[in-house]
Amino acid sequence: MNDETRQHDQPIQSEKNEVSTLALHDEAMHETAEPFEDTIKGPTWFYIFVVLALVVGAFYLGRHMGRLDNAAHIGFLHDGGSKDQAQENTQASTVSGASVFGSRCASCHQANGQGVPGAFPPLAGAEYVLGDPEVLVRIVLHGLQGEIKVAGQTYNGIMPPWESQLGDEEIAAVINHIRTELGENQADKIDAALVKKIREQTKDRQTPWTASELEALGT
Repeated sequence: MNDETRQHDQPIQSEKNEVSTLALHDEAMHETAEPFEDTIKGPTWFYIFVVLALVVGAFYLGRHMGRLDNAAHIGFLHDGGSKDQAQENTQASTVSGASVFGSRCASCHQANGQGVPGAFPPLAGAEYVLGDPEVLVRIVLHGLQGEIKVAGQTYNGIMPPWESQLGDEEIAAVINHIRTELGENQADKIDAALVKKIREQTKDRQTPWTASELEALGT
């Protein structure tokens, strides 16, 4: 066999050897199986302890944890007081009678309380404003209708009730503004307790007051 023949046969033999080598290692080249993982359970007493700790901790926090309201920022309540009372006192101190008057009353009675002649009676110097405050409280709560004489002039119209739209503090504030700030009015102030009392006494009333009804009440 000449040299040329040997060179020609050598690559063929090399390819046979390569194929044979791959075949020998075929089993070693296959993909291995995924490893198997299993959970290891802890002792039963450990889980019982965790549950008891959570229960005891929740009970302790429920009994001893402070309130999550704004009491820490506005001061502690006095002994025997309540949260509702504190809120009521705060609201009463912040209600502006002038603001309530400007938004509810000034459109008819005017900002200076002089009213509109022939249409809306004046509040400055009016007898029913400066007299018994219960009269004004009743009128603001339930309104007024029919004829009424103010400063020598007769008016006949309807004033709407504000019972459902204004709270006790707001009504007290606007009445105090009317009795002390309009014109030369210098009557005594009232508090929300008076409004609350009259509101309770007249809670069943469904119609506005009339001048004759107010006079019949002795007010």
